[in-house]
Amino acid sequence: MARYARYKSANYPLNIRNNTYRLKSNKNESGFKVLVDLGGNIHENIFIKEVDIDEIELIFERKYKVIYKGKEYDTFAIGELVINNGEIKLVSSDSEDYHNKGFEKQEQFVFTKNVRIEDIDALVEIIEPIMEFNNLPVERKIIPSTQIKEFIDNELF
Repeated sequence: MARYARYKSANYPLNIRNNTYRLKSNKNESGFKVLVDLGGNIHENIFIKEVDIDEIELIFERKYKVIYKGKEYDTFAIGELVINNGEIKLVSSDSEDYHNKGFEKQEQFVFTKNVRIEDIDALVEIIEPIMEFNNLPVERKIIPSTQIKEFIDNELF
């Protein structure tokens, strides 16, 4: 699972190698430099910044759930595919969803359903602190269905 860091109240993808903490951004922000990979290739649309652990407010992993017809479900994926497709695939192990909510059986105790973004109640972003921050509480943010496309465009990397 991907790691993220909160730095100066903003969230960034995080790469840790040899005790070096590297933030990644798709915007040219103050202090960030254009990424030059190990092969010497310049990536004009990716910017990085190395920071000390003391500058990082939080290291975490992101997970997502969907609230559909008042019930919380796991998803297969959240990201660009959702925007292009306009649907989110829900996953359930509850046979009642199969019998009452139109889920399809994929295998024993696994039921799925593709649901249009407009038909869900909300997206739930779950931020789980990890590493030296694992003693902090889990954060949950509710994103109404009308704001999901904007959230994915602005918040996901």
